[in-house]
Amino acid sequence: MRWDPTDPAQRRARYALLSGMWSVFFALFSWPYVALLLGALALYWGSSALRAKPRRPAPDAPAAAAAQAGRPQTTAAVSGLVTASLALVLVASTFTVQLVYRDYYTCVNDALTHEAKQSCDTLLPRELRGVLGVDDS
Repeated sequence: MRWDPTDPAQRRARYALLSGMWSVFFALFSWPYVALLLGALALYWGSSALRAKPRRPAPDAPAAAAAQAGRPQTTAAVSGLVTASLALVLVASTFTVQLVYRDYYTCVNDALTHEAKQSCDTLLPRELRGVLGVDDS
């Protein structure tokens, strides 16, 4: 099966896949608002590609093209939905951590010296000091 750029369902499935992948990258590289936008678009495009009815071949198309009429966009649409969901979970967890540990992040942003930033680590639980804490170097 070949990709038909004139088919809106296939185009939306490809858009979902691409924007889902990019949303994961932006979520991992700390651009949460761009990741949120691309993840939401990927969810929309993926779900609309899966809901679309298969396109009918043109009546004057050859028989080989008529035999290939199916749903080639399913894999791309599902992959876009999965990657978008992953990106949205990453963004939601980032926002949740920043909300729960707001005192720590406020302390770090207001600190004027490196020693003051290190003293903010007392606002974190011991288990998270190595992950979220200020580096000693």
